[in-house]
Amino acid sequence: MSKDAIVLVGVKDTLKALESFDKQAVKEFTKVINSELKNAKQDAQGFVAGDPPLSGWSTQPPKKPRSRGGAGWPAWDQSVIKVGISATKAEGKVRRDYTTSAGALKNRSAAGVIYELAGRTNRGTGTFISNLEKKEPKASRLIWKSVDKNKDRIVKNVFDAFEDVQRKLQQNLEKERG
Repeated sequence: MSKDAIVLVGVKDTLKALESFDKQAVKEFTKVINSELKNAKQDAQGFVAGDPPLSGWSTQPPKKPRSRGGAGWPAWDQSVIKVGISATKAEGKVRRDYTTSAGALKNRSAAGVIYELAGRTNRGTGTFISNLEKKEPKASRLIWKSVDKNKDRIVKNVFDAFEDVQRKLQQNLEKERG
């Protein structure tokens, strides 16, 4: 999993200020964010295998669920997991310093979340995690794998787009001052 988030300071304020001068520039920045989210989402969905990662992981929902609040262990269903990977631009607390997200990928399917995160914080404990790590050793097996694979391109495109937005805002502010 990538420990380094892409951090841009002042995105929300910059876009809000620029919108009064140049709505097209804001649209272009949003287009870059949306494009990178779409590419990362498609890449992450491509990592979802048709067969379960472990032979004991059922592809059928349990008949008598007994765990996870009555929901039982989630069945491995490639299509459900793929649909569960979605892009979001909802604002909310992302880190402890109250930064907000300009865009993110989320895995909303129970089986997808288990596969994605098993062993991330409790490495090597339990048979399930140790068997899963033999097949796919690194937790963050879908979304962050996609982001890590394409990080250089994503960072460059997003930073370049944000610098362009900042430059256009500065030019408009200077024009307004006269």
